[in-house]
Amino acid sequence: MAAGIALAGATLVGSNALAASPPRTAGPALAHTFSGRLYGVTATSATNAWAVGLHPNSSLIVHWNGHSWSQALAGDGFFESVAATSATNAWAVGGTGWFTTEPMVYHWNGQSWTQATVPDPRLGGHFTSVTAISADDVWAVGLTGGGPGDGIGKNNVTLIEHWNGQAWSLVRSPAPSPESGLDGVSGISATDAWAVGWTGVAGNNGTYRTLILRWNGRAWRRVPSPSGVPGVRTGLNAVLTLSAQDAWAVGGSHQNRNRLVFIVHWDGRAWIKVHSPTPGLGATLLGIGGSSPSSIWAVGQTTIYGGCSPANCADAIVHWNGHRWSVVQAPNPPSGYLNSLFGVAVTSAGNAWAVGTTDYQNTLIARWNGHHWS
Repeated sequence: MAAGIALAGATLVGSNALAASPPRTAGPALAHTFSGRLYGVTATSATNAWAVGLHPNSSLIVHWNGHSWSQALAGDGFFESVAATSATNAWAVGGTGWFTTEPMVYHWNGQSWTQATVPDPRLGGHFTSVTAISADDVWAVGLTGGGPGDGIGKNNVTLIEHWNGQAWSLVRSPAPSPESGLDGVSGISATDAWAVGWTGVAGNNGTYRTLILRWNGRAWRRVPSPSGVPGVRTGLNAVLTLSAQDAWAVGGSHQNRNRLVFIVHWDGRAWIKVHSPTPGLGATLLGIGGSSPSSIWAVGQTTIYGGCSPANCADAIVHWNGHRWSVVQAPNPPSGYLNSLFGVAVTSAGNAWAVGTTDYQNTLIARWNGHHWS
């Protein structure tokens, strides 16, 4: 997952403009803080989780061992997403540099993180999301083109690469014009995976719409997807696949100066827009995770008219209980102008992690214990 990266001090980025919210009352500071930001998280159990992002001057990977979070890696570039199949197999993806970048992939083998060799697209680019179906079946998606960070620009097109257990390779993907990019990927088998993002005119003043692709075991094909009101900027930032008949994708739709939550569901036949309340005066969803069809979490950020100052932007969390989406109180530590959650990982109804940033200066890690987020 991992769309919506912003430069420090910025509030509009990526294929989606980060949304805003009304003034909020700051909650208690959360533990497990590092300098920088966390954009993705994965967990294989209550005692094994990884989160990735960047320090002010380096990439960042941190690990949860069941008792505490500790830094595992700080190197070049930045990470946007991480996926794991076990305690000895994980992948982290991103880009080699914030302003001029090539795709970057690191692998965890149970003892250390090492950089993998991946093909570089002709125009450069970076990965925004990764899904690990098995040890020899991994997908990474993103977009071509330079930075800064997770920015979008002219000539961007979709980027998909695959790990087959031996090597990474570029895979042909639909790239609708004039520009397009992918922000989320999720798969459940060698013949069933989804990738979501945007297509249209790039930039905060452009007009773009949702983009959904499906892997059928032979090729990636574009699938019709709801896009809200015609002419309005609507993008999808993350996707969750539970079965061949059950998948969710989340994002935001910019309407009348406000960002509204945008959620679509795959029922085995078509993608359908599903109603969800929008936290605050406006919000966008940046990450989604779930352990069952009746317990799904989506996280993001609220905004006010697309900005965070002078009022603060706040964390946004919504929950699906099998029947409806509802807003859940999110932990919001003291901040100068912004708290945001970019990713969420769920291992059970009583254990989930959400990661993000406070003011783009310090990481934010929150945990669901079955009763509340803290």
